[in-house]
Amino acid sequence: MQTEEIKKIETDLFITSINRAGIGQMHFKDHITVDVEEQMEHLNVLQKITEGKPTPFVVTAGEGVTITKEARDNALVIEPLSPICATAVVVQNLAYRIIAEFYIKVQKPKQPYKVFTDKEKAFEWCKQFVK
Repeated sequence: MQTEEIKKIETDLFITSINRAGIGQMHFKDHITVDVEEQMEHLNVLQKITEGKPTPFVVTAGEGVTITKEARDNALVIEPLSPICATAVVVQNLAYRIIAEFYIKVQKPKQPYKVFTDKEKAFEWCKQFVK
């Protein structure tokens, strides 16, 4: 159900794109650590690729991705600045599922946030948030 990408920005840590349906995808590359500095740089990428418009995003991650505690805490601080209006996290293993569900329970994001094991279902869920 995914549609063709119309915009794409790749950095050392992320591949970020928007498809024709207006849904974004953010992929964390393999074996990276995201700290606050990289997080803030990626916020700029998100604002650029979405042109500041509220956009639902499907989030995927490669192997060995680490997000520092400072970056996790900062995620809530920058949430009002982010154009992401809903987040569908696709997990491929139990460890990532535990981390994603822990984030929901502890950080309590203010926007819709749901964990999936199926990427197509994540994109389908995001459609309701396209404006």
